[in-house]
Amino acid sequence: MSDSRAYLWLILLIGVLTAYRALVPATTGLLLNVDEAYYWGWAQNLDWGYFSKPPMIAALISLTTGLCGDGVSCVKLGSLLVYPVTTLLIFRTGQVLYDARTGLWAAALFLLMPGVSLSSLIISTDVLLFLFWSLGLLALARALETDAWRHWLLLGLACGLGLMSKYTMALFAPSILIAFLVVPEWRRHLLNSRLWAAALLAVLIFLPNLLWNAMHGWPTLHHTVYISHLDKQTLRWDELGTFLGGQFVVFGPLALVLWLAALRGAVGQSSASFRANRLLAVFSLTFLAVITMQALLGRAHANWAAPSFVAASILLAHWCVSRPRWLLAALIINVMFMFGIYHYERGAHLLGVELSGTTDPFKRVRGWDQLSGQFAQRESEFQGTRLMSEDREVLALLAYHRRIPADGMRSWNPEGQIRHQYDLFYSLSAKDIGTDLLYVTGNKSIDEVASHFAESRRLAPLEFAVHPDWIRHYEVYLLRGFKG
Repeated sequence: MSDSRAYLWLILLIGVLTAYRALVPATTGLLLNVDEAYYWGWAQNLDWGYFSKPPMIAALISLTTGLCGDGVSCVKLGSLLVYPVTTLLIFRTGQVLYDARTGLWAAALFLLMPGVSLSSLIISTDVLLFLFWSLGLLALARALETDAWRHWLLLGLACGLGLMSKYTMALFAPSILIAFLVVPEWRRHLLNSRLWAAALLAVLIFLPNLLWNAMHGWPTLHHTVYISHLDKQTLRWDELGTFLGGQFVVFGPLALVLWLAALRGAVGQSSASFRANRLLAVFSLTFLAVITMQALLGRAHANWAAPSFVAASILLAHWCVSRPRWLLAALIINVMFMFGIYHYERGAHLLGVELSGTTDPFKRVRGWDQLSGQFAQRESEFQGTRLMSEDREVLALLAYHRRIPADGMRSWNPEGQIRHQYDLFYSLSAKDIGTDLLYVTGNKSIDEVASHFAESRRLAPLEFAVHPDWIRHYEVYLLRGFKG
């Protein structure tokens, strides 16, 4: 396949899928999930860091909402803008390491993998991690080919921006080290000043976030340990099984099996593509192995190892060039997954399955527009009050739907814990003495909370039945005169 023809098919693939995915949120009525609303709040106050993540996700949302407003589609727009660029980078890496045909199939495998199909509807840190991981892999491939300063510095730029997007970008470094060790011709680069200049550039780009963390007591480090459950002293075989099973969903069931076969062939191969095969095997296995170990020792969500499948897509595409039927079968299965994700509600209806709290995987994003409308009525009755809750979900989603600025809400945090961004910067404190608040909570008793106020009054609750067996219910209290 000629390069020009491959580019034509690539642009067609990206264009059709991006246009289709742009229509899905509008036609399905999907709202923001709690993390998306949480990140939207960050984007209203740009900083060098946040409670649980580096700053790039907030910067991206700030960019897209600055372009077209704060609607759901505009908050999610970053995914639609970034994934085409990532796909182009993967195509180019496959082209550099092998040929244009491999690059095209790799791009198709990546863009159609179920994890990306779902992620394309969500604005998350994975979107940017995929981008900079792919850019770093391409830059490394070119640097190993040319040893040019521009490619090594591009590698440093990609790694620095990747670290500013998600901390697991740090696994790029051990991946490089292992790749250099398993390919004898590359070991000389361990003493290459250009490699170390790239590393220095990455550290300098990442430095503002390190300083931010140091200034605020390292909240991201404590959060990472907490969500990973690494403080537990037992092996979590159940978590390991769930995580490994999840990889069949992230990459696609047949694609994962074929990739394992491709890995076996790559490790034992001594052809002209030996170095490229080893590079891709290392860059997929290292990331996956580390997160697998984390799953065994604590907990890891299936998507945490997703960058493994950047290199995996390219390696599988190369292996399957001579096995096109298997490749097409893997892609068809992944397309079926995509349709199932995007049109689940319609498919369930056609199959006679009634959506409920058990059968609706999107139930957690439903109903918040209704609850926010009810909360708006309470606000209009008691003007001058601020929203307060101890619940991150309540604060994030009501703040988004009501467009409440960060300083317009308070976190109830009497024990001084740092559970989320709101605790870090917006906990109710002595400076709020005399403040009136609307307290939204899932707790049935607020006696301890009410004791800190001059007056408390129970209002009509916020309630919406997403399904008959899935009802969102929050109590609302008017609290007047905070006493400290």
